Amino acid sequence: MSASQDKKRRQAEREAGASPKTLAQREEEQKLRKEHRTWTIVGVIVALFIAVIVLLNTNLLYTGTTALTIGDEEYTNAEYQYYYNTAVNNFSYQYGSYASFIGVDFNSDLDDQTFDDSMLSMLGVSVPDSFSAENRPEDATWADYFRAVALDNMVQVTAIYKAAAAAGVTLSEEDAEQIDSTIATFESMAEQNNLRGADGYCAVVYGKGVDAELVRELLERAYVAEDYSAQVFDGFEYTQEELDSYYDEHADDFDALTLEYYLVEAEKVEVTETVTDEETGEETDETSEEVTDETMAEAKDAADAVLAAVEDGESLADAVAAEVDAEDAEPIELNNVFGYSISSGYNDAFADWVLDSARESGDATVIESEGSGYFVIVWGGRSDNTDYNGVAFRHILVMADDTDEDGTISEDEKNEAESSLRAIYDEWVEGGGSEELFATLADQYSEDSGSNNSSIYSTSGGIYEHVAMDQMVPEINDWIFDSARQPGDNEIIFVESSNYTGWHLVYFVGTDDYNYHDCLAQYGLSNTGAPQGLRQPDYDAWEAELLSGYSVKVNGFVNWFAKV
Repeated sequence: MSASQDKKRRQAEREAGASPKTLAQREEEQKLRKEHRTWTIVGVIVALFIAVIVLLNTNLLYTGTTALTIGDEEYTNAEYQYYYNTAVNNFSYQYGSYASFIGVDFNSDLDDQTFDDSMLSMLGVSVPDSFSAENRPEDATWADYFRAVALDNMVQVTAIYKAAAAAGVTLSEEDAEQIDSTIATFESMAEQNNLRGADGYCAVVYGKGVDAELVRELLERAYVAEDYSAQVFDGFEYTQEELDSYYDEHADDFDALTLEYYLVEAEKVEVTETVTDEETGEETDETSEEVTDETMAEAKDAADAVLAAVEDGESLADAVAAEVDAEDAEPIELNNVFGYSISSGYNDAFADWVLDSARESGDATVIESEGSGYFVIVWGGRSDNTDYNGVAFRHILVMADDTDEDGTISEDEKNEAESSLRAIYDEWVEGGGSEELFATLADQYSEDSGSNNSSIYSTSGGIYEHVAMDQMVPEINDWIFDSARQPGDNEIIFVESSNYTGWHLVYFVGTDDYNYHDCLAQYGLSNTGAPQGLRQPDYDAWEAELLSGYSVKVNGFVNWFAKV
């Protein structure tokens, strides 16, 4: 290249900004700009990562965002967690003693436990329609079940609360006091467990983001919804003709029956059978104790002898004592049992004979119990429940514990339970002795889950309502149906039965305004599968129509980050 050409090239490079020096400078500047962009991107990513970490460690995703919407009502994840953990806690409280039987372990992660509802129906526990067998996945867990229960309860409270508000129903003074008491209990529990006040306690029990203020708000909604639903349930009116018609249709379930029976058991004898192994063909003898045709025939002869003695005028107890060679051979007496308990609890032949409308007092018979022996039954009578009114009472039960695990309840253990109950009684009297305080103390102390925690909204203050004659243990039954009993009467009663030993503080609420015949027509029987009465179906129809207007929409993004 000539000097003139080289000069022109350098001139062109300068004009284009492409001289070696300029290019080197430009390359360095581009490198610096690239590094700056890289670090800027990295900085943004780090900042975002830190922001996410900070966000996940605050309550914002639990309390500051919408996790789900029911109708037009928005709920946070914290509110959802309250309902979820309430569902778990209530179930554990009521059925915890059956946990292994049901197949759930509350001390392990519920998300890792396969859901099985085969045992729930036996306990009278229903599964939400949204979680029925055809609607849930095959790998559903117990956590999924409680999520479904929580959503069901949220929809129910939301719909009824809004209907209550529209009807002008507000929180009662009594309910407000009950909520104050509940929050005060949280404070006390927090102090005992070194937690950060009621807020800390609520977070531990109900989940992240849940504090005392939120629990108070949700309890207020629940109490208002419960009060309004009770008003609707009690508001249905029926004519006497409607009540009589419904009762007559279900008389075999509702009528009160009196009878006694004794099962003459067939003796089990050793029976040896030769069993052949299907794979090896090897034969072995296996011995077991079984009832045989011969021992069943012997039981039949004994049962016939008892029946003959009864027909000759002896009592069943005396006839059994004379004809049956067995220890503690005593008949079973059934007084004022509902017909439904016979049809659902005994074999068909037994129930058909007992429920026959032609039965007359003193009738007796022998009925086979297949593979077991023979019943001797003596009929007492049948009532349509028009001769008395039901009652309502509250109670607090403190059971005596076999603390030394020797298989018996000692006098010291009985005395300890009595002392505990009398301390509760003193607390009640010193607090004014009102029914409202009694209910609060029942929720706090009573060991009878049957009269507490029975509502999805709240506990029920140890109350039993519309109680029929002879449905409680004799000591309680005799007291509550004493003709001299008046509202406000109270008593400490000791009960020692085959099921439990303990002390009851009983408070008499009052007597129904109508006879038990009409009570059954309205309210039915509480047993699963028994007639429900007129009110429950009418209420269910009202509630179903109300709830049909409320759909659930879940914010999947929020629940992915802040799931229970």
